[in-house]
Amino acid sequence: MNQQNLKIAFIGVGGIAGNYRRSLNQLERPIAAVCDINAERAAAIATEENATAYTDHTEMLQKEKPDVVFTCIPPGAHTTQVADAAASGAALFVAKPVAQDLETANHARDAIASAGVVNQVGYMARYSDITAKSKELVGDRKLTMGIGRFLTRMGANHPWWGKYDVSRGQMVEQTTHVFDLIRYFLGDVTSVQAYGIKNVSDGIADFEECTVCNMQFESGAVGSITSTCVARAHENFATELVGDDLYLKLTHDLGLRGQIGGEGVDYTGTEAGYFRQVEQFIGAVDANDQGLVCSSYADAAKSLAVTLAANRSLETGQVEQVSA
Repeated sequence: MNQQNLKIAFIGVGGIAGNYRRSLNQLERPIAAVCDINAERAAAIATEENATAYTDHTEMLQKEKPDVVFTCIPPGAHTTQVADAAASGAALFVAKPVAQDLETANHARDAIASAGVVNQVGYMARYSDITAKSKELVGDRKLTMGIGRFLTRMGANHPWWGKYDVSRGQMVEQTTHVFDLIRYFLGDVTSVQAYGIKNVSDGIADFEECTVCNMQFESGAVGSITSTCVARAHENFATELVGDDLYLKLTHDLGLRGQIGGEGVDYTGTEAGYFRQVEQFIGAVDANDQGLVCSSYADAAKSLAVTLAANRSLETGQVEQVSA
């Protein structure tokens, strides 16, 4: 197949889909079909993209037979979309988080494995300059602690973000970027303990708006992640890595400072990862090479498992084991 003739389709065209669409446009990769449960929105985006509009993803998959499917829907909307697209033979790009429960995520993960299709999840921070530079600087040194934060103030008029039944809360839907990036450096998490507080601000969310989560890693390393959706900070998304005579602070999207072995680190990136994640995915599809992907669906399901365990800990007040 001519690489430029990949047939690309979207399931869900609200919110984050616009970011992926702009990247595809920059790559000169046209979109052939879009699907959204909001027929008016599907029609409007289809007009913009000169694509065909659908409101049912199974009909779109059957009629269009796309080579690539971008799935960009809220956590609570995930049912069989990803598994169905995999079964159709399409390569998959899935917006995070991949679901709101492990049963749905693991079903999709297994369908992807059975189909053997190229797959990627939209954890853009894995594709940033500062992440690549940090990987290079850390090398084979052992990391013993990861610290992360996501501090922001969400708008009260977001159509679904503040509803726990749809989003599963800030740690699952938003701070998942931090959990995932710390996992990228420190490996699998075995247990978590989280605390939170509700009713901090009127109208933003019906779940805990301020949370802290401690983590134990399989390697023996420890971690802690702080989240809020009621207050903005100067450095709202940051990740810190610690080891013997090693400290790096990644201030997303472009800042990296710290020291290793007494030598200072002062680096500013130019690529935040938003474009590169799509560029790298399309490159992996063109080459039919999953090895070019830094954020597979199976690994993203592990990040989901960590944040769901954190939610259970909020409910129980206990240390919770992370189950795959």
